[in-house]
Amino acid sequence: MWGQLWGWETEMSRAKHKLSATKIRNAEAGTFYDGGGLQLQKTSKSSGKWIYRYSFLGQRRDMGLGAFPVISLADARAARDRWENCKNANNDPIEVRNTENAKILKQKSKFNPMFEEAVDACLKHNAASLKNGGEAGKWRSPLRLHAIPKLGRKRVSNLTVGDIKGIIEPLWIEKHPTAEKIYQRVRMVLQYCANYNADVDPDIVNQAIGQLPKIQHETESIVATPWQEVPALYKRLNKITSGELAMRFLILTVCRADSVCGARFDEIDGDIWTVPVSRMKGKEGKTKDFRVPLSSEAMRVVEICKQRRSSEYLFLGHRGRPIIGNTLLEVLNDLDELGRPHGFRSSFKDWTREIHSGLWELAETSLNHKIGDKTERSYHRSDLLEPRRKLIASWSEFVAAREQPQLTVSS
Repeated sequence: MWGQLWGWETEMSRAKHKLSATKIRNAEAGTFYDGGGLQLQKTSKSSGKWIYRYSFLGQRRDMGLGAFPVISLADARAARDRWENCKNANNDPIEVRNTENAKILKQKSKFNPMFEEAVDACLKHNAASLKNGGEAGKWRSPLRLHAIPKLGRKRVSNLTVGDIKGIIEPLWIEKHPTAEKIYQRVRMVLQYCANYNADVDPDIVNQAIGQLPKIQHETESIVATPWQEVPALYKRLNKITSGELAMRFLILTVCRADSVCGARFDEIDGDIWTVPVSRMKGKEGKTKDFRVPLSSEAMRVVEICKQRRSSEYLFLGHRGRPIIGNTLLEVLNDLDELGRPHGFRSSFKDWTREIHSGLWELAETSLNHKIGDKTERSYHRSDLLEPRRKLIASWSEFVAAREQPQLTVSS
C-alpha cells in the first residue's frame, strides 16, 4: 500500500528524490526509499535513521548516515551523493569514512594545550632541573608578565612566528635581557609540547628572532664600591635595623643577598653559618649547602641580632617574614652609595688580588665560584673552610678597621 501510495519501487531504483520533507515527517513507522540507495528507516513517527545502501565488489553494504529528524532529507541526499561519488571512484564508502573518523579522533586526542597550560605543564615537567622547582629564579615570571596576557588562551598548534615576534619585539632593544629570557622559555615550552607530539614547531621562535634587528647588547656590570672605600662605608652602617645589620653581614661574609636576607639562627653553629642549598645560586642537583666561616666582627652582628630576636630570622622584615633584597638597596641609597649589594663581592675579589695576590683559589671558593672544568672539580672534595676562615678574618679586620663603630638605635 505504502509503495503504491508514494510511488516507490525498489531500493536500488535509479530514480531519485522520491520523498518530500512533509511526507516523511507525517509518515508512520516503516522503510521509505528516496532512490539512488537512500532510505529512511522509521522506528516511529518521530524517529528513525538514514541508510545508504550500495554494492561494492559484489557485496551489499548498508552505511548509516545519521538519525532522523536530526539529519534532514536534504542533508541525507547530500551525504548519499558524496558517498555515491566515492563508490564510483572505486573506493568503499564505509572504509573511507572509517579512515576519516580515525584521523579526526587522533587529531582530537592529540596534545594541544593552550599556551598558559603548556607553560605550567612544562614548568612541572622540568621542575627537578630548575632551582627550587623554578621558584627561586621566578622562571615563570617573564612569561606571566609579557607572554601569557597575549598568548595564554591560544592553542599551541595555532601559534605563529608573528605571535612570538609580537611579544619579544617590544622588549628586544630596551629590555634585551628580559627578551632573551622570554625567547628561551617560550622555545622550551614549545619543545616540551613537540616532545608530546603536539602540532607545533619550536623553530618558529628562532624564526621570530631572525626577523628582529641585529643588536650589539653589552651587559652592564653591577656597580661595586672600590675596596679602598669599603671601611668608610661600613663605619656609616651604625643603626640597629634589620637592613643595616644585614648589609654589614653581607659585606663581612661576601655572600649573595638572597643567602643573607633569609639567614636563620638555626643555620649558625658556633662560628660557622651553613647556607642551605635552597638559597644558593646554581642549578638543581648541581649545588650544595655552603659553609661560611664567621669572623669575630660577623659574630658581633649575630649577637646583636640575638639581642633583638623576635623570630627565626636574623633580619626580620614585615609580617614575620625576612627582609628582601630591595631593603639592602634602600640602605645604600639612603647613604648615597652608588655601589650595589652584589658589588661587594667584586670589592672583596679586587682586595684579594691586590693585598693577597696568591690566594685566588681561596677567594673564588669564598665566593662559592666554580674553579676549573668538570674534571678538575671532581678532585676538589674540600671546601677549604679553615684557609677561608683566615682570609675572611683578614677581610673583616680590614672592613671594620679594627675599630668598632658606635651603634645608635634607629627611630
